[in-house]
Amino acid sequence: MLDAANGAVMERADIKKLQVLVVGGKPHAVTVMRTAFGIIGLNKVTAIAGSQRAIQHLRDEVVDAVFCDEAADAVDGVPFPLAARRADGIPNPMVPIFLVCSSPMRRQIESARDDGVTDVLVRPVSAATIIRKLRVAVLAPRPFILASGFFGPDRRGGARAPFAGRERRQRKPRKLSVSPSETAAFLSATSPLGAEAVLME
Repeated sequence: MLDAANGAVMERADIKKLQVLVVGGKPHAVTVMRTAFGIIGLNKVTAIAGSQRAIQHLRDEVVDAVFCDEAADAVDGVPFPLAARRADGIPNPMVPIFLVCSSPMRRQIESARDDGVTDVLVRPVSAATIIRKLRVAVLAPRPFILASGFFGPDRRGGARAPFAGRERRQRKPRKLSVSPSETAAFLSATSPLGAEAVLME
């Protein structure tokens, strides 16, 4: 796993340490992604066509990032990103997940964020884009939100001005520092976190 202590700048040597999983997609699309990874020296890439097998891979191996094709098949009727966040036995359900699309509509992007996707990448995906997205996702990840019906990176993105209106939530979110391995326990819990929790790695 990449050591991102002290927010060090991600260099090419660091990129080479990343373990990446590519899920779904036609053979040509996977080849294009592999080529982009190769340009930046990222060679530890596993490509798996079937989503069920990809979920099992996430159970068996710890990866640093997942690139999921928009055409990846569902897992028992559930979109792959959502399954990857919620499936039992995955040691790091907070792994960055990037959805790779050709011409995404706004509704598709919003749906992907609701499923816990870290970011949406639009083809053609350049090597520079991959480096930039990985740097943000690995070195400066957004807090993860665990709430009723949602688990994933904070969908609000960047910093916002403090809310000036009346607080309408009955219970305020709790900020908890957790390791990826501890997150599974929170996901299986039914009530101890209250209405919403902000999980910080």
